[in-house]
Amino acid sequence: TSVAYFGGGLVKKGLGYFARYVKPTPILLPINILEDFTKPLSLSFRLFGNVLADELTVAVLTFLVPFVIPLPIMALGIFAGSIQALIFATLASAYIAEAIE
Repeated sequence: TSVAYFGGGLVKKGLGYFARYVKPTPILLPINILEDFTKPLSLSFRLFGNVLADELTVAVLTFLVPFVIPLPIMALGIFAGSIQALIFATLASAYIAEAIE
């Protein structure tokens, strides 16, 4: 995501892409740089948290009730993973579109 974000901005605007870091005032330069690196990081944390929660839920239910109960939870995990992939792709494309704009 980060490579596409910076690459898309540089291809579209050239080195003028970096001028947006000092708008509206140069005092905001550190905040604008920090913002660009926290966007992909927040996507990664969100994805990690959801995958970990799904795996822990299945592991605990398998330990407590080993045969029947974990199967619907695993199906729910596949559904939740699909939704997370959609959200990840949507947010990543929104960030890349923001860089190109």
